[in-house]
Amino acid sequence: MKRLFDLFKSQKGPLITTIQPSGESFEVPKNKTLLQTALSEGVNFPYHCTVGTCGNCRCKLIDGEVRAIMDFSYTLSEAEISDGYILACQSLLKSNITIELEADVNQPSEPLETFSGVIKDTHMLTHDIMQVNVELDRAIRFSAGQFADIGLPGFGRHRSYSFACAPLDVGQKSLSFHVRNVPGGSYTEWLFDNDRKNERFELHGPSGAFWLRTSDAPILAVAGGSGMAPLKSILDDALLKGVNRPITYLFGAREQRDLYCLDEMQALAKQWPNTFNFIPVLSEEATDSNWTGKRGLVTDFINDETTGFPIVDSHAYLCGPPGMIDATLAVLEEAHVNLSHVHYDKFLDSRQLDN
Repeated sequence: MKRLFDLFKSQKGPLITTIQPSGESFEVPKNKTLLQTALSEGVNFPYHCTVGTCGNCRCKLIDGEVRAIMDFSYTLSEAEISDGYILACQSLLKSNITIELEADVNQPSEPLETFSGVIKDTHMLTHDIMQVNVELDRAIRFSAGQFADIGLPGFGRHRSYSFACAPLDVGQKSLSFHVRNVPGGSYTEWLFDNDRKNERFELHGPSGAFWLRTSDAPILAVAGGSGMAPLKSILDDALLKGVNRPITYLFGAREQRDLYCLDEMQALAKQWPNTFNFIPVLSEEATDSNWTGKRGLVTDFINDETTGFPIVDSHAYLCGPPGMIDATLAVLEEAHVNLSHVHYDKFLDSRQLDN
């Protein structure tokens, strides 16, 4: 009885979150989410949407209990939930908790800042993906794989776009992004309808938890559509830094007209100090076309024979539409890939974020 009384008494005060492996701890008010409090306490916590859809604030619950505002299964896979992962933006504390956040020498640490920018030029990469080159008012520093939120006058909500260029250690004012024309998307309709050279915008960044972790493990990269951008940034940066790891990069598209950056991938393969296999896979290419490459879904080719290394030993980096990422996660789970070695960035368009 005394033990129950002591437990009840101990929970009447503020609840405590402890982060491992750093050992950092802070109080969490009952009406605040784990993420809200962590950010207010200055914790370098990965996040983006704050509404439980992107998965950036995923962390592992080691001890204690939380109450989910929104069911975690909307974003996290069954295996992730079974392994103890939660979404910090949707977690209210029911007890003192201990969570695990990654600690890595490559972990992004640059502060979120606001910049002014201007569009310098654009060109089409495919029939519906445009490269947008911009110039900022001052240099920004970011980690390869991260993104920025772009705001246009009169458009309300910002939109997120991944950096498509490798970062410079000293920072840079010149940047490039890959933007897909989303049907019904107000931003992209504005961008694609006219020449937007010299148009001004606001940029908030950098953000995101999609970055290359320190390891010697083989890399399995899977992307689709404009998901090419952050992986291109990561791979270009890794080449400059002398990363020497075998890579298989599966890129999913519908038809040949949806493929791009093929010359850049070929150049990377020639310069890469280890095995580099770039494998485009087409899901809707006409059967009578001249295409001699892989046909089907990228998930059809996630196997040891295609990659040239055991999938179970790989670190996976996934970027693109949610359906593709969810399907890939399922395959990786079946292959018993350690979930802590799987990193992804779901590209949610404005319709998904606003719902």
